[in-house]
Amino acid sequence: MVFPAKPGSQKRPHEEFEQHKEVASNGNGKASEPASKRKRIFNFDAHPRRKIALQFLYHGWDFEGLVQQSTTENTVERHLMDALMKTKLISDVKDCDFSRCGRTDRGVSAFKQVAALVVRSADPSGKFVFWPESTDQTVIDSYPKKEELSYLKMLNGVLPKNISIIAWAPVPRDFSARHACNMRIYKYSMPRANLNVERMRRAGALLVGIHDFRNFCQVDMNEKRLNMSFVREIFEVTLEALPARSLNCTSSKDLLELTIKGSGFLWHMIRYIVTVLHEIGQGNEEPELVTDLLDVEKNPSRPHYTLSVATPLCLHDCRFDSSNLEWVYDEYALKKTMTTLQCDWADLQTRARIVENMLNGLADTPVGSQVDLDKGLLEFTQDRPIPARYIKFSERKTCDSLEQKREKLEKKKLENNHA
Repeated sequence: MVFPAKPGSQKRPHEEFEQHKEVASNGNGKASEPASKRKRIFNFDAHPRRKIALQFLYHGWDFEGLVQQSTTENTVERHLMDALMKTKLISDVKDCDFSRCGRTDRGVSAFKQVAALVVRSADPSGKFVFWPESTDQTVIDSYPKKEELSYLKMLNGVLPKNISIIAWAPVPRDFSARHACNMRIYKYSMPRANLNVERMRRAGALLVGIHDFRNFCQVDMNEKRLNMSFVREIFEVTLEALPARSLNCTSSKDLLELTIKGSGFLWHMIRYIVTVLHEIGQGNEEPELVTDLLDVEKNPSRPHYTLSVATPLCLHDCRFDSSNLEWVYDEYALKKTMTTLQCDWADLQTRARIVENMLNGLADTPVGSQVDLDKGLLEFTQDRPIPARYIKFSERKTCDSLEQKREKLEKKKLENNHA
């Protein structure tokens, strides 16, 4: 069950650019205002800079995705950029050499997401610190020795409470959060219901290795995506039954947690994998369905099947083993983040308990005892009602193959050129 954020739990997003107030004319056609009220312009050239990696977490259900969009201001990166601008850590969103590790869609959370960018520094002797080319040498020579800025305190002080910077690390100027990452770890939790866990584990093991995952992702008509490789490497897939709610027996309301480790992932890849494993766990498909979908010569076109629900998915970790990142933590900031997470956990757990008491009470009635206690749990993960008649993957209609989509795109480009 997805719970909305508490009213007023988010701070209002800050404006990316400060709005200048209109000033009255002084009679000669020139605007004027008292010197005491004029805003000081921050001189970024008077300070050194450095590229840093930021490790941060966020609750995906409170945002419209990670990446900035033209249709909404409520994205994680928009809030992050607003915070960077407000704290004067960057002078311009477009000129900070920003990169991200993993893109997450609407509803998807992250624990150790990583972004890298160039920010203002206060420590000219720090690792990888440099000066802007436009800075005068006299400024550089006279700059006082200082401790580095408290990046975590500064940013967390102006970010919404459901976005928290965990740590930062100095990185070289050519560092890319996307390309330097050698492993991404996703976790997805789901109600156990009546799922056959062993069948799901057998199917998950078939995903391990280097495969073409085009039948486990969304392929749209974007030219760049149509021409990229769909080959990815999965290192490990595990499905863990979380500690039982009862010491005596398992419950359908216990949770299963799927963990997938890989070099990289395609658009919606994890959620499509969950859908396939979920059908196998219900007994609707055999574990060998995974092998069939990975055989793109035998099955070049993806069967039509829907995405699992987004909110249980979390980008849990991003690994940079070859980069030797030296993460810097802040005890004060970490304590505040952990306290906030404890409050969030308590809030969600107590709400869940209220709902569970209602379910148990209705199940004890004469009519309630006849109700399928797993139906809603399965429909939550599937993000759709259970169909009256299940259609096997082998009998379903298919999407256009990758080759067919490429041909359609080329045809459309030719038509546009001749128009």
